[in-house]
Amino acid sequence: MSTPLKVGLLGCGGISRVHMTPYLTHPDRVRLTAVCDMVEPLARDYAKDAGVDAVYTDLDDMLYNADIEAIDICTNHAAHAPITIAAARAGKHVLVEKAMANTLQACRDMIEETDKAGVTLMIAHHLRHSREATAVKRFIDEGSLGEIQAVRTHVTMGGGGGGRGGTRWSSDFNMGGGVLMLNSIHHIDLLRYYIGNVTRVMAIRKTAQPHMINGAEDLCAATLEFESGAIGGLFASWTTNETPERAAYLIFGTKGTVHSTSPENPRSSESPIPHFGTIKYALKDPDENLDFRNDADLQKLRHPQFDPIPTIEADQPTANFFVNEILYFADCCKTGKEPTSSGHDNIESMKVLFAIYESSRSGRAVDLADL
Repeated sequence: MSTPLKVGLLGCGGISRVHMTPYLTHPDRVRLTAVCDMVEPLARDYAKDAGVDAVYTDLDDMLYNADIEAIDICTNHAAHAPITIAAARAGKHVLVEKAMANTLQACRDMIEETDKAGVTLMIAHHLRHSREATAVKRFIDEGSLGEIQAVRTHVTMGGGGGGRGGTRWSSDFNMGGGVLMLNSIHHIDLLRYYIGNVTRVMAIRKTAQPHMINGAEDLCAATLEFESGAIGGLFASWTTNETPERAAYLIFGTKGTVHSTSPENPRSSESPIPHFGTIKYALKDPDENLDFRNDADLQKLRHPQFDPIPTIEADQPTANFFVNEILYFADCCKTGKEPTSSGHDNIESMKVLFAIYESSRSGRAVDLADL
């Protein structure tokens, strides 16, 4: 049996708490051996709850003196690139929270330095590691939906994405970004995972609320063209009241449709940060003789039966996508396998964001190949 991957966690704020679970529940595969935060009481509280003795307030001190093989980065987005580069130069594997970085050049620098050091770089897009997403990916790859023709996604939330009036994390582009960087990147990445890369973007992006600063947006509408030929629509808003379906996506294929539903429970041990509820699908009636002029046939076409997409538990070890994600990262580090959301892969998700920014600025469509 191989030894567990030894990890040091940096940044003991909100998202780090849901990263703790796999370290507590699967110490045979991944073990948290050090914790670091510039706010020492925060680091000590986290270490106490995680059962970790080694506490640091300086990154370099942890990188070069702690008993670690990898680092789990849970800081603001602007800090991702310098921390990743420092970790790579220290010979440590890197798991970094989404979004990858705040500039495209920073993303490229992260890839260059981790490649040069020969260490694993994985972007923590946890939705890829849910049982539902795995089932949808399998469904598409097996051809069950036929050729994917179109996709649609939206995020509609009140209160600036971080409570009434927002928070510095959600309202400052230099911290967590805006509605795109903080929320819609989940959906952009998931749709890329399902159907492939985006090649062209046309977008409008606006800042409507006064608490949004440094260019962070709270409104966006974009049209996406995928390499496969599929088209997509994206809408994101933090200016609305809360809606019954605050986040959703749909996938339209020649043989059927997939759509997400709202979370049934706001929070649970299995889904600590819920994004979607049950993912459902409906296949088109294979009878090519259906007649639009016949009422019974028209009802079949207009009201297909949507059922929960079948998941196979063996596809993901647990129902908690954060646990699955970190166990997968540990396996990649141990085996040398490139993660599905490696830096090389995930820069393509970031290009969609930066293409949206550029298209909104210029008023023109942007080809991602030009970025």
